[in-house]
Amino acid sequence: MNGANADNTSLFSGDPMGDCFPGGCRVETRYPLTEAQEHGDREAWPWLPGTIERQCGPDEWQVCVEDRRAAVRKDSSRPPRTPGNRLYYPLCVRDASEIRRTS
Repeated sequence: MNGANADNTSLFSGDPMGDCFPGGCRVETRYPLTEAQEHGDREAWPWLPGTIERQCGPDEWQVCVEDRRAAVRKDSSRPPRTPGNRLYYPLCVRDASEIRRTS
């Protein structure tokens, strides 16, 4: 189960937040860019642009973080001058408190 119907509506009918972030929705989410940030205070992580991929569970969404600074090459190395179509952007799972819509 991927958490969404074909029209990107929630399959989690008991979740009042279910339709809060439909698949394809442009958002910002907190994501660490450095190892120090990763091991530090999560509230200090920067808000980065992303797209909702799917709802994973009640009040839980998978987000593709679409900031070039978070992207890696196929071999997981950092891309100094790699074309955008050869980059891999991270996926993360966040609850509603860690996601905000962009305008």
